[in-house]
Amino acid sequence: MKVLVESLDARLDHLKPAVKKTAIKVAGFLKQKNVYLEVCLLPTRLMNKNVLSFPAPKGFPRPDIKGRWLGEIYLNPSYIKENGENLVFMLIHGFLHLLGYMHDKKSDRIKMQNKEKELLQFLRIKL
Repeated sequence: MKVLVESLDARLDHLKPAVKKTAIKVAGFLKQKNVYLEVCLLPTRLMNKNVLSFPAPKGFPRPDIKGRWLGEIYLNPSYIKENGENLVFMLIHGFLHLLGYMHDKKSDRIKMQNKEKELLQFLRIKL
């Protein structure tokens, strides 16, 4: 598992190690081996949302990486904090979207929420 965490605001750099460590733990729990993930920490001036996920397009060439590219997760830690949300939960939520979990239909939402709960318990995070 390879995780690249970038920050577009130096004030968010201190979060990079914890985000990377958590993403690796989440991947392990979800049995995602030999995968590559990119996470970008953004300030509110660049993104006025908590999390956005962009799954890797099928067949998109990435000769610069080894393994399967899952895609990209964009997090806005300031927005998350200001809205009383949890950064780890939003990372999990974004990660699950990369794996195809959705919440459009009630049945899909229940599956996703159950997986989120499992991951939060595994990471010992209480909301």
